[in-house]
Amino acid sequence: MRYPPKREIPEFLDTPGQDPYEFAGLLAAVRRTNRWYGGYALITRYLDRFAALLPRRPLTVLDVATCSADVPAVMAAWARRRQVALRVIALDRSLAVLAAARQVVRAWPEVTLVRGDALALPCPDRSVDIVTCALALHHFPFDGAARVLREIARVARGGFVVNDVLRSWPAYLGALADVWLLSRNRLARHDGPLSVLRAFTWPELHALVAAAGLGDVEIRRHRLQRAVLVRWPSAAAPAADGRDGR
Repeated sequence: MRYPPKREIPEFLDTPGQDPYEFAGLLAAVRRTNRWYGGYALITRYLDRFAALLPRRPLTVLDVATCSADVPAVMAAWARRRQVALRVIALDRSLAVLAAARQVVRAWPEVTLVRGDALALPCPDRSVDIVTCALALHHFPFDGAARVLREIARVARGGFVVNDVLRSWPAYLGALADVWLLSRNRLARHDGPLSVLRAFTWPELHALVAAAGLGDVEIRRHRLQRAVLVRWPSAAAPAADGRDGR
């Protein structure tokens, strides 16, 4: 079998009523995944490119399905280092997740937390410069993920960058090894490998972009089994070869 079988069962991250201590451990595991496996480096690399293409300041960013808002905190830190005026709206539908996010971003006034649904973003058309979404697309079935992409494209004035894990054997085996060697959290041990099984393959991502009607989206492979969907602010996209290689 070329790819692991697709699974559609819910993750604990999406299931209300979890034990608060265990849920906090699950969110910590998600942050560790972003930190150790390239999520933070990936988003700052793309912010560098977007900032060079978008002269408007302050830059406005909407982070969709922000989870505990660790990625927006990294964006704010990037902006301070680069001396770029930046405002980030971190959106999630879960009250429990947003409660945890308040602790993560308390030192970052550039970040505003908002409750909202990725399937119906509470933003006018073309109202933010950049839309980001990290490790969230796999939480939706195919039709829902296509709808999320259409919503992201609708509100993005400049462009967007969406990244997620690919459903592949290396990603699945890596997730199994990660949670069983590095985590004792019951929820993380369930959700980590399941996230990969719920994710999309490389061909499915191309079909997803087509279903969303987004012909101007570039699909890139990154190291550690991540894929990126990016729409650049202009036709002068850097290294527009469909593969970043990092």
